[in-house]
Amino acid sequence: MPPTHPTSKLPRRTLLRGGAVAAAALMGASALWPRDGAATGAAPPKLRLITHGSLPSGTTFKDTLVGGLSGLAHDPASDLWYALSDDRSRHAPARCHVFRLPPLAAGQPLLPEWVDVITLRRADGRPFARQEVDPEALVLRHDAASGHTTLLWASEGNVRRRIAPALYESALDGRLLRELSLPAHLREIGHLRRGPRNNEALEGLALTPGGQHAWAAMESALTQDQSALTPGAPPGPCRITRFDLATGRADRQVAYLPEPEPFGPAMPHGPAESGVSEILLRDSQRLWVLERAWSLATGVSVRLYEADLDGGSDTLQAARLHAGRYRPVPKRLLLNLRDTALPHVDNFEAMAWGPRLPNGHRTLVMCSDDNFNPLQVTQFVGFEVMAE
Repeated sequence: MPPTHPTSKLPRRTLLRGGAVAAAALMGASALWPRDGAATGAAPPKLRLITHGSLPSGTTFKDTLVGGLSGLAHDPASDLWYALSDDRSRHAPARCHVFRLPPLAAGQPLLPEWVDVITLRRADGRPFARQEVDPEALVLRHDAASGHTTLLWASEGNVRRRIAPALYESALDGRLLRELSLPAHLREIGHLRRGPRNNEALEGLALTPGGQHAWAAMESALTQDQSALTPGAPPGPCRITRFDLATGRADRQVAYLPEPEPFGPAMPHGPAESGVSEILLRDSQRLWVLERAWSLATGVSVRLYEADLDGGSDTLQAARLHAGRYRPVPKRLLLNLRDTALPHVDNFEAMAWGPRLPNGHRTLVMCSDDNFNPLQVTQFVGFEVMAE
């Protein structure tokens, strides 16, 4: 990407941030996946690229610009897909695009057929105001008792404008049903050297298989969890929090360490830090984490990891994560998108399980956020999960 690349998300990751180098040394071994595979009982699954497609720049539907797709969910009952736009109400109100995708098959471009646009609304019924929310992650919640399906979605807020991150639940018509209660350290803004960084807050969301809980991931470390701005230091721990959906409150949290050098150690413009852009649960224990980074010299890096949630200590009550006083979740690499046959790897921020293939294998669909930038694209990519 050229130096003039006008994106609000990626260039900031070229900043050299600090972290406790001692923490990396103390905890590096615990962040590795157990060599004997005891955490899963099997080798990691392999993913095969099936199909992909890119939207033409400036695509519109119902007089609404399609772009900034940062959350993705699939409803097996209706075979409809939902994609959350992180527009911040610049081009249109906060919204969710509804569409269909063709069957995932080789040789058939993966391009959406648009169905509807859902405007997300505040408690008073009005659309969210400009800059009031920054929608970044989405899941569909099915309530077995009522039979209703709802949109559970996360907003990064706007730290510079003193708007805290938030986790909302909305009806399929966009009506706000409730706001879940975030732990104090995830919504603490306006305090020096504490709380989430601007545009680096809630970025990923995943439901447990039974639907009783949701996990929400921070894109990067809280300010107090990563110390001095030391050039070359590894990124700090991202907090991933579990919420009991019956009570709407957090009941567990783990720490996840992104890769310190996604492009290798010898970078002409300094190291590029990875952050969490999306999460997805393979089962109740294994969490798939999408890490994304950007470098002026090499463009975008997107890698998919599997983390063992049971292998990390509970950090929910820790106001600050001190080196050596917590255990990050173990992780292992599943896929580097640069190693696939994709002609171009852009800013992937969304993923969801798709329909199973005729052979019974799961499918994984990813989507990229074009940042409403004509130099980027909205990509849809479909993978077959070859082993379970």
